[in-house]
Amino acid sequence: MDIKRKVMDLASAEGFDRINSLGRWKDYDLFQADTVEPCDIGLPQYILASSKEVRWANVDETEAIMSAAI
Repeated sequence: MDIKRKVMDLASAEGFDRINSLGRWKDYDLFQADTVEPCDIGLPQYILASSKEVRWANVDETEAIMSAAI
């Protein structure tokens, strides 16, 4: 299974409809989980993917990703 499919499966399991690829962050492909209907409550939900793992970013990583985007 390719990485993008694994990312979408992880997002779908938590009720997200789609994923947006945001490029690279550190040693990971970075994705943001999103919904068709706007829902702007809380922090963005980032998914980190590599050939070894696909996982949700923790709070510290999410803050670092957000800081890097500024």
